[in-house]
Amino acid sequence: MAANRGPFARQLYLQVMRRPPLKSKSLLAIVAHIRLSAFACALAIFAAGCGKETKTDATKPLQQSFEQAEPELKQSIQAVTASLKTGNYTEAAKALAPVVSDRKLTEPQKQAIGLALQQINQALAANPALDTKEMYELRLRMFKAVDGGKH
Repeated sequence: MAANRGPFARQLYLQVMRRPPLKSKSLLAIVAHIRLSAFACALAIFAAGCGKETKTDATKPLQQSFEQAEPELKQSIQAVTASLKTGNYTEAAKALAPVVSDRKLTEPQKQAIGLALQQINQALAANPALDTKEMYELRLRMFKAVDGGKH
């Protein structure tokens, strides 16, 4: 053996033999640690994914961009914002369609209406049952009016 090979080998062999035994974890402790780590990773991924989605709120931009408009137009915008706040997107689209198609809009008004369309689209994506043929046609008409027929 190593003791017969020389003083260095003998010394090394004796050092290895005197080493204290390793503290070994039980198999259950290792499995529990792996499960806890996997759960923590899954929770972190879930929490990171939840924060990404932001909901659009078009009510303030709509009210601000139509502040200087005539009273009947302001009343229509108030109806749109009230419908958006209560989640009645069909009524919001119905009230917004004549505002968009009947007049020339300023750039801030176009942007505010774009936000309203985005808010409506997010609601429809979350609840596809709301996406009727009427809603599709209203959104298409409003998009074309705001976009100026570019697309």
